[in-house]
Amino acid sequence: MAPARFSAFELLLLKSRYPPDTASLLLLTWVYVNKRVVLAEDQRYLEALANGFRHSHDLETLLTIARTDLTAIQLAAEVVLREHVDEQSHPFLRRAIGLATSEGEPSLRNHHILRFLADLSGATPGDFARLFREVTGRPLKAPDDPSRLAYWHREDNPEAAADQETNRTDRDTSEADGNNDGETAELAPKIRCWRGWRLRASAARAQRRQLRQERIRLRRQAKSRHQAEARQAQERQRQAREEETRRQEQEREAESRRREQAEREEAYRRERWRQQQQEQKQQEQKQQEQKQQQQTAGAARPHYRIRLALQVLELDENASPTEIKRAYRRLAQRHHPDRFHGQSELRISLASQRFQRIKNAYDYLMTTL
Repeated sequence: MAPARFSAFELLLLKSRYPPDTASLLLLTWVYVNKRVVLAEDQRYLEALANGFRHSHDLETLLTIARTDLTAIQLAAEVVLREHVDEQSHPFLRRAIGLATSEGEPSLRNHHILRFLADLSGATPGDFARLFREVTGRPLKAPDDPSRLAYWHREDNPEAAADQETNRTDRDTSEADGNNDGETAELAPKIRCWRGWRLRASAARAQRRQLRQERIRLRRQAKSRHQAEARQAQERQRQAREEETRRQEQEREAESRRREQAEREEAYRRERWRQQQQEQKQQEQKQQEQKQQQQTAGAARPHYRIRLALQVLELDENASPTEIKRAYRRLAQRHHPDRFHGQSELRISLASQRFQRIKNAYDYLMTTL
């Protein structure tokens, strides 16, 4: 399975010593990026907050997130919502109000953002209005209506908007008494404001479209990367299975060779035992025949141990010392263990036993006869 991918804000939360502080800082940054006019004092205040929350090196990242990632804003709101809020002081809400109103009335976006943060902090509309007055020293006003042309006129020309508000009564009177030329002259700035609004709206739509295309591109890249990682994982699994199959096959072949070797050694031991039994029977038969011959001839037979030693040297009971020496040299050369060097341990062991019996028989005969 491919590892999970975390967003930039999720990584900050994972590294944070206290995630609610990180989430609060992102929401304050959200207020900052939605101001109409950003003052130098606002930036210093935000940097001081970031330093206090141990995120001084992450401020640029938070600014980027606040401008582009609403999913991170939602996650930050959920983190703050789970945190206990002191309804008597609302320090977080006070900071947001102060940051949004440092240059005057908050922007239209910050009007709604502040109300959202007030609801997130558990403050009632009355509590929020009271906090707003305590922080700014003026009452909370309703946000402007962007559907009205006057809103865009004030946005483009604040001084003209103030003059327009002051002289509204005079303009109404002049409008009643003016002619068509006066009406056309008065509509000209409104038309310019309307065109300016259309241009800004078009630019905003283009920016949103570009951001949407960028998100689609990033999602496609992530999908392609995940697919490539999945293919690599499948290839590694296939190679592991093939390696395991080869290993098992090698083990089976080695086990088969061990069984065949054991069967060959067992067959050799059985054949050797059969030959020994046959030789023993032949010796016994030969001894029996010699015994019968001696009994028939009436001659005195040698001692049993002498006869057995002569049988080991493959001699009869009438052998002379010279014949005994010759037989010993012949049999010792034939059955010496060095002749079986390089063969199995069983063959070497049997040859050693046979050679020892031949030597013992020879020594006994040399000391007895």
